[in-house]
Amino acid sequence: MRRAGGSCAAAAVLAAVAASGCLTGPLSEGNAAKPHLERKVYNISCEDGRRYGARTLKARNYRITSVERSGSDTTIEGRNDADKVTSRLTVTCGADGVTVSPSGNSQWVNDGLRFGFYQVADMGDRVWPPPTGPVVKMVLYRGPEAKIEFPTELEPLGVVAVWVRVLNAGERTLSVDPQRLRAIGEGGQPVLPMAPADAERRLSAADPDIKSKLLRPTKLKHGESVTGFVFFAAGTYTGGSLALIDDQTGEADDYDVNFEASA
Repeated sequence: MRRAGGSCAAAAVLAAVAASGCLTGPLSEGNAAKPHLERKVYNISCEDGRRYGARTLKARNYRITSVERSGSDTTIEGRNDADKVTSRLTVTCGADGVTVSPSGNSQWVNDGLRFGFYQVADMGDRVWPPPTGPVVKMVLYRGPEAKIEFPTELEPLGVVAVWVRVLNAGERTLSVDPQRLRAIGEGGQPVLPMAPADAERRLSAADPDIKSKLLRPTKLKHGESVTGFVFFAAGTYTGGSLALIDDQTGEADDYDVNFEASA
């Protein structure tokens, strides 16, 4: 059985330049590191913009404390408990892409969040270094963070969501079955997912697009990928395990992901 669970270089370079005194103004004014990020329009979807906004905060040790969606704006608030700092990142969706506006307690924090979003969006969902075998990623959505992906929080509806992405960088064709995913409870016990029909029934009133968001059974040839959500009864989960099936031999390999490490 197989067990599988950004680039920091640019950030390190930026910090070194700033420490040397070479920056004379905020990043938004333009400099050699990354000019005019305040006015930058990212050619990504609104969904990716929200997802990358949350990822930017979490990469800087913020936990997501609230998500407010209003029209074309989504404001994600996070709290860095170690530094005792609360910051916000507003993602605005437009016809030509996404813009971001940070709100922290200093220009340095704002510039860091703005540059951090640039790094996350530039990397996207690519895997580096390029893999030579299957890659499984998962993110648990519960509490206020669920509103990154859904119009409302999920636990009042009795569910939590696991976002799954499977990339087949190997040579074998693989079968992906959402019902082979297991969430791992706090005590280490595996938990079965909800049936898709049950998840649709619970969420259809809150999210009319729920059917399109579900992870569907599929076969992946070399270089292909699939993404989607699998739902579990509301609870506390530490990780997930997905069995990928060799389409030719029927052999199953389990891929484990720690939710905290993959966030």
